[in-house]
Amino acid sequence: MDVQVSKGEFKSLYFKYAQPNSGWTEDYWNQFFEPERDKNYFFEEAASPAASQMMIVSGDNKHRMIS
Repeated sequence: MDVQVSKGEFKSLYFKYAQPNSGWTEDYWNQFFEPERDKNYFFEEAASPAASQMMIVSGDNKHRMIS
């Protein structure tokens, strides 16, 4: 189930779940997410810890992280 979060919470989750060598870097955040305004952010926890791999789906003025 998606939970709406603030941009600050989304950023914290981004850095919490980003894995080394995944491409989810601070530079990526700064280039693509930091300059955005008026977006909605959602978070969905993985069904199990074994399935935990961060994915972000974007579109329609929102970003949805699944981890």
